[in-house]
Amino acid sequence: MSIRNVARRGRRILLLTVGISTLALAGCEDGGTGSPGVGTVAGAAAGAGAGRLLFGNSTTGMLIGGAAGGLAGNMALDRQTEERRRQQSLEDRRTTQQMQLDFERQRALQAEQTRIEIEEQRLFEQWRREQGA
Repeated sequence: MSIRNVARRGRRILLLTVGISTLALAGCEDGGTGSPGVGTVAGAAAGAGAGRLLFGNSTTGMLIGGAAGGLAGNMALDRQTEERRRQQSLEDRRTTQQMQLDFERQRALQAEQTRIEIEEQRLFEQWRREQGA
């Protein structure tokens, strides 16, 4: 192997490592991606670039790299974003249900308190009539 080939191989490995690290760090991002598919597209673009560098200007290398990068981007970003959205939707539904339950409890307590007050008023009026008679 010539020195030139070794240098190319080292550069390719470095670029591949940087690309994979970028995708891994993007997958850890807390805010998620803006819209569905961004991770897949970004991964495909990075993979196609890495494939071009690794296999020269080979179209096959770019296609393979793009497919692998797209799959990695989908797994790293898009699926996590989808799961976060599902979890947020579930949490929103639970919060809404809890608020509705709290409202119904408060309404029932107020209705019972009103019933008790009406009954006390009726008993008081009955007592007054008995005292006046």
